[in-house]
Amino acid sequence: MNQGKVLFRNRPLLFKTPLHGRYYSTKPTVLRRVVRGTGIVTLATTLTLGVGGTVMYNTNDQFRHVMNALDRCRIAGVAGSMVAFDYQKTLTKDYATEQEYEEAKRKCHLRCAHRVLDAIQRLGGVYVKLGQHISVMQYLLPPEWCVTMSVLQDRCDPTEPDAIRALFESDYLPIDELFDEFEFSPMGVASLAQVHKARLKGSDEWVAIKLQHPNLDEYCQLDMDTVSFILEIIKRVFPDFGFQWFADEIRESIPKELDFVQETKNSKQVYGNFEKEIRNHKTALVIPEVIWAKRRIMCMEFIHGTRVDDLEYMKKHNIDPREVSTELTRIFSEMIYLHGFVHCDPHPGNVFIRPAKDPKHSKYNFDLVLLDHGLYRELSDELRVNYAHLWTSLIKGDEAGIKKYSLRVGGTDVYQLFACMLTGREWAKISESDLNSVRYDEEVSRIADGALEYLVEVADILGKLPRTVLLLLKTNDLLRHVDEKLNNNEPGSVSDDRITYVIMGNYCGKAVWLDTKQYLLNKMHTLGFSLNLFKELFRAWWQYTSLDYALWLYQLTTFWAEKVRRVTL
Repeated sequence: MNQGKVLFRNRPLLFKTPLHGRYYSTKPTVLRRVVRGTGIVTLATTLTLGVGGTVMYNTNDQFRHVMNALDRCRIAGVAGSMVAFDYQKTLTKDYATEQEYEEAKRKCHLRCAHRVLDAIQRLGGVYVKLGQHISVMQYLLPPEWCVTMSVLQDRCDPTEPDAIRALFESDYLPIDELFDEFEFSPMGVASLAQVHKARLKGSDEWVAIKLQHPNLDEYCQLDMDTVSFILEIIKRVFPDFGFQWFADEIRESIPKELDFVQETKNSKQVYGNFEKEIRNHKTALVIPEVIWAKRRIMCMEFIHGTRVDDLEYMKKHNIDPREVSTELTRIFSEMIYLHGFVHCDPHPGNVFIRPAKDPKHSKYNFDLVLLDHGLYRELSDELRVNYAHLWTSLIKGDEAGIKKYSLRVGGTDVYQLFACMLTGREWAKISESDLNSVRYDEEVSRIADGALEYLVEVADILGKLPRTVLLLLKTNDLLRHVDEKLNNNEPGSVSDDRITYVIMGNYCGKAVWLDTKQYLLNKMHTLGFSLNLFKELFRAWWQYTSLDYALWLYQLTTFWAEKVRRVTL
């Protein structure tokens, strides 16, 4: 495959020679093949689930559960059928011009995305989690789908008060025995859980109570089985697509996210990783303290704040969004490249901003509160260092390094496409070492269109990736979204996009330096001191030190440039 064509300096031409008034190619595209197979998928799903439902009806006396399960399958099936019909009708219609076809396709993407969103919001639970995955798959799906699904990040239907009371009574103690006050109106609602404010019994202390949606225990396994079944049918209809990784990831991730005892362990581990910096006020990171936790209920420290992308809140409290972006990049770079223990769901609803609790001693005038520690991945030392090498190569535009470490990290030799998926940028930007430039909507649209044209290749890469790397892709996309919003907030300000990659490069360099140092020192210990080994050690140290100095110099320059700008306003 010609990778240079993939990565998408110019938009792929789908329209070459008019045929009977149509401007689209007569060769079946990947998208049309998907549409033709959707009817088979929908029919097979409906029939199989219908038979399964009938068996359950005759053998299981939990009638309500069976009927609700069938209704959930019906909602998913109807939504899928309507989407398939709409795409079939839109893509097989005659259009006079390419522009007319593109506009019709865009509207179809939007209609179908809203239909699926409506079904997801009705079904809740695991389906919302799927929608959240869709919202960050810019490297695979049209913008209309990603933008539409983005509302699922922190806007979901709440659990009713009666169900909350029943959950406390079944899992721990009645609410009245635990709290003097409990606010049944939730402060926030997510796909798997919601958060309430409460005051501890016999105390003035207010706490945050995170509780799982009770119906997840009833339908979670059914929903995961349904998703797995649909993806298995897709695999049979389209053997080249290999989307089974999606079902495998859901099966591995969801049970961990549904165990708040495990989430407590994760929060304690990440606090331990940053404890020295937190105690010495060298970071804005705050990890809420967990007071007690059961599998489906968690009681933790209550912290005031708002979403990290709330620019009006920052303006009100005189918080610089670019400083927030810089600190967020630093925190996650340290997580990924040094600790190897990574929070894999950093969407804006899971990162809060507040004025610094201890402004006299804090490095910044704000705190970054990291929430929802259910989804973490631990990177092996080998993967962590190879990933650092890969990002160093991406930042430098080093094609040989990108090729080498794409194979080591992702197991793929289609390195240009993988690089675009990882960075969200076109290959031209990567090869020219221009990742720091602003990513305009036109580039995002071209990447999405190119991903649809090469859907088989993208799916093949995703199918081969280790699941840890899949979640790193998701983490990258979520952080990129926040970073772009925070760094492009004020007209006329000095652009600070480059700082993100300078900081990442610094942590990548530190990871490589520490690994190289350990390797060379072990070699010296085994073979004895040699001048060549010492030269290698010095060279590795100097590469890291010079990069660290470049970061300091750039931050200093940016600081004074901003000072000058404010004075001249």
